[in-house]
Amino acid sequence: MGKEYAINGKLKAMLKGLNPAEQKAARYIIDFPDDVIHHSISELSVLAGTSETTIFRLSKKLGFDGYQSLKIQIARELSLSTPVVYADKNELISELIGALNQQNQLLDDGQLDGISRRIVRANRLIFFGVASSGIVAEFGATLFMRAGFSTAYYTDPHLQIMTAVSLNEKDIVFGISASGNIRDTVKSIEVATDSGAYTIAITGGVGSRIVSAAKETIYVAQGGHETGIPQLQPRVCQLVVIQLLLEKVIKMRDDTLKTLEKVDRTLDKKRYL
Repeated sequence: MGKEYAINGKLKAMLKGLNPAEQKAARYIIDFPDDVIHHSISELSVLAGTSETTIFRLSKKLGFDGYQSLKIQIARELSLSTPVVYADKNELISELIGALNQQNQLLDDGQLDGISRRIVRANRLIFFGVASSGIVAEFGATLFMRAGFSTAYYTDPHLQIMTAVSLNEKDIVFGISASGNIRDTVKSIEVATDSGAYTIAITGGVGSRIVSAAKETIYVAQGGHETGIPQLQPRVCQLVVIQLLLEKVIKMRDDTLKTLEKVDRTLDKKRYL
């Protein structure tokens, strides 16, 4: 859920007095205020599942002369807001355990089996992600490279696009985004899809832009919006999803385990005794 900044509190107080469409827009802004910062009113209306008129009307009810003024004020307030900081290790670990339990409920073994079969047949596995999602992309590429697959990861949006245009139906692209509304990643997945690659979003953003851009989506437990300190829960869940896919692939392709063992023996030479 969104942090308690002034507009957040005002929207919560107004909720019961708003019509259903306005409530829908208000709840989206409460949960994902940084989407307001990064998107136009038309883009936000699609994400929130409401009309531009509804968002404009809600902006007026909040005391602004239009959406742009609301956007500027939310940007100001978020820049001053205090990031979520856990009081102690038990609180953080409890949150992670809760997210993993939720992730267990979200995962569909049939879906993971289908994706794993595609991975076995694929020529290349490409991972796209920016900022903290780039760390997950690197993990995915490294993990499958170690198992003998041709992989790459790209965190630079320009390199993502240049790679995406060269892909074909024998390639798989994973788009990593906690919110699912990061413009660069979404655009790169759109280009990869248009090139014929099989694109898979790993995201917590239900109904987000990346879901529309990708051919398939694996949902992860969402840890809130990405302003301030990046939330750990969705990243941990994304890592788990990638690990599970590799575990399934190992069972489907006999040489995968042998390759992993060979890599381990080779890496042993690089370790101090």
